[in-house]
Amino acid sequence: MDAETDGLYGRVWAVGAVVLDPDTGAVQARFRGQISPGEVTDPWTRAHVVPVVDLPVYPSRAVLLDGFWGFWEKHRDGVECVADVGAPVEAGLFRAAVEQDAAGRWKRGPYPLHELASALWMAGFDPDVDRREFCGRPDLTAHDPVDDAHAAALCWARLAGLRVGATAG
Repeated sequence: MDAETDGLYGRVWAVGAVVLDPDTGAVQARFRGQISPGEVTDPWTRAHVVPVVDLPVYPSRAVLLDGFWGFWEKHRDGVECVADVGAPVEAGLFRAAVEQDAAGRWKRGPYPLHELASALWMAGFDPDVDRREFCGRPDLTAHDPVDDAHAAALCWARLAGLRVGATAG
């Protein structure tokens, strides 16, 4: 899963997530959503991320977070939840989603939230390696949260030794 925030420690404004078939690497399910990019004020994010994000627009951040949470709940059992670099952005996404219904959600978030960058480092790779090259999918767009989630999942599958095709998806 991947999120985009208004600056590194800002509020979530776009979310993407994919569920891969562990045998083929094909995308079985995906979540796509954002709020209005007009709410983004961080200059770097406006220059580098906003231009590539074009997802279904949710009427508010709360509705976006609830939509993502519903996707998470539907797919959480039996999956490995992977973020590229989990803190602060994706950990913040889950925290914000849980805080909307702390009593009902506090035990339902990912545990553990796996982190691709740390796994790359532990496996002897540069944690900043180009994800698209590493997973064989140069067609995926950087900073698009769905494509970033897809790239992270394919990289994770490669590290885990799963046989997923470079053109799966």
